[in-house]
Amino acid sequence: MTISLKVLVFLFMHCCLQAFASELSDELHKACTNEQLSQHKNIKGRSLQASDFNQYCSCETDFVLEKATKEQLSQIPKKQSANENWLNQLKSKARKTCLEQKKQINT
Repeated sequence: MTISLKVLVFLFMHCCLQAFASELSDELHKACTNEQLSQHKNIKGRSLQASDFNQYCSCETDFVLEKATKEQLSQIPKKQSANENWLNQLKSKARKTCLEQKKQINT
């Protein structure tokens, strides 16, 4: 394989991986938002919007994408309805980290 062909293949693979990561990030963020909206119905006495959880869900999504292995990440789109133990553990750790960060920002 020539060097130019290797570079072209590398660039193609890099673009595909970035598209997958972006799609996965969007999916995780959407799932987080839906989960938060469901868990916080009428807590504040007003109708909550998806934007109310943007900062938290961005934090949780980034945490999961950073800490999960490639194999785990590849399972997420295939098993969205599955209740993966490793994913729940990561979300629990993310919750603690993200809420602590928010507390530090607000104080």
